[in-house]
Amino acid sequence: MLFGWGLSDWIILIVDVVAVVLIVRFLSWKIKHKLEEVELRQKHALHQKKHQRKDISSSESTKENPQK
Repeated sequence: MLFGWGLSDWIILIVDVVAVVLIVRFLSWKIKHKLEEVELRQKHALHQKKHQRKDISSSESTKENPQK
């Protein structure tokens, strides 16, 4: 079966394999990049929540203990 292939069949096979490899590498890079972006977004959201909680607790403590 493989030995009955002509030159054009082998070229098409090689081009197809190269295309699949390029597509897989591109998609893996794209997914990796998107995961890094999501991680940064989550870190930013956690940082914002932390500051928000800190601001709320500091404002509550100043209400309880007003300075004269």
